[in-house]
Amino acid sequence: MRGSPYRVIVCDLFHSHAPDHETVVRGFPTRELAVEYARRRTWSSVEEMRKPGLSREQVRDRWLALGEDCRVIGPEGVVYVARSELDTFLDHSPPPERRDWVGLYHALLPADFTLRYTWAAGTYPPPHHYEYTITVEPRDPENPWACPGHLNFWPDYPGEGVPRWEKAFAAYLEPCILLFNLMQALNLFSREQERPTEPAPGGETGHLEVTANGQHLRLALHLLPVEERDELHRALRGLVPEHVWQDLEARRQHYIEQAYPEEG
Repeated sequence: MRGSPYRVIVCDLFHSHAPDHETVVRGFPTRELAVEYARRRTWSSVEEMRKPGLSREQVRDRWLALGEDCRVIGPEGVVYVARSELDTFLDHSPPPERRDWVGLYHALLPADFTLRYTWAAGTYPPPHHYEYTITVEPRDPENPWACPGHLNFWPDYPGEGVPRWEKAFAAYLEPCILLFNLMQALNLFSREQERPTEPAPGGETGHLEVTANGQHLRLALHLLPVEERDELHRALRGLVPEHVWQDLEARRQHYIEQAYPEEG
């Protein structure tokens, strides 16, 4: 995704023969941050292998059998392999802050990050119209890997007799970081904002409000160039887990069958 060109591949050495022994951590806007994350995570893994009385070689063997190894991949290919620094990791035991990979990743998303995204389909005749609002709140210190989220969904034009379905969900840290990096890459916080207006008749609408690092943004997505609008829309929808969308689509289909049997 634009704004997050680097990713870290984490290899679980204990399960190195399994097809799913590698996981991908995305959301790094710079090579330096990705390399530092990979270094810290691998060094921390080596530290976990240290036990009283173990020799350097025994720690090394334990890490090769049980630890994690990381590498960084960017647009230019593989740019860093943490194993290349294994001797340094074995010979030095740094303070916890030097290997705090969790804190580094959490810091990629501003602590005050919040948003509200209101989207509506074009002004099509029923039952082809629907609307939803996504809200995301700051991370709970008790669960720093996700932001509390809520989705309000209308399967039709809001009004009398039309249900409103509300879903609470966890907006996980990675998609939040990817969205924030995309907004940074598009210079949305420094771009002169156009006054929100209604689109051409029949067009969809999208209104976004964001707070991050003390900055506030109000944006009408439908005024952006199509490519930027679509990128942002996909990233915003990506905050909501896919199973939530699937459940709401199934409920909307049932609503259509009941309210518009000729369309069902």
